[in-house]
Amino acid sequence: MSITLALESAIAGGSISLLDGGDEIDNWIGSTDVSKAEDLLVNIDKLLINNRVSRLDVRRIAVSAGPGSFTGIRIGLATALGLKNGLGVAMTTVSALEAIAATATCENMIVAIPMGRNSVCLQQFIKVNGGQPYTLENERFVELVRHDNQDKYIVHEKLYSAEIQLPKVSNFGSNVAKAVGSYAIDNPDINVEPLFISKAAQ
Repeated sequence: MSITLALESAIAGGSISLLDGGDEIDNWIGSTDVSKAEDLLVNIDKLLINNRVSRLDVRRIAVSAGPGSFTGIRIGLATALGLKNGLGVAMTTVSALEAIAATATCENMIVAIPMGRNSVCLQQFIKVNGGQPYTLENERFVELVRHDNQDKYIVHEKLYSAEIQLPKVSNFGSNVAKAVGSYAIDNPDINVEPLFISKAAQ
């Protein structure tokens, strides 16, 4: 086995994915709105044990560099660095927004994730190039989506509400870690600096 362990701890309750090549073996999705450092290690251990995967089978740690919760980004990166050093494996850091965009079949889209505290982070992607991530208040985001007649949207499950259930909006779900892991497998040499993006002013 050549296992990639993917971590995302800055969006909603976070997620963990265990991948063998490009196939997901198993995952864990956080049930709260806040990631906790102790949740990651306990649930990583459970995923490995439940799937009879040895720590020695892990060949790469893939971790989201954000955007999202400031504390969550730090938790994910610190955990990933500890595992990388402890296991002596490679580590890849990627933008969660780019990882989600890479899963899409359309070339032009806007990806949106919750930032907490009534904020949404968005980034527009045109073919392979992304614009700059920015934040909006939740209400302004809903207004933007409802009045935008040009763009397609891929949104995290936490943002997918009755107000934006439109043909141009796709519900990505909550398993951002799987996208992070898949993106790292396809782009192993990418290492993104942490994306600490300010939340929208209230």
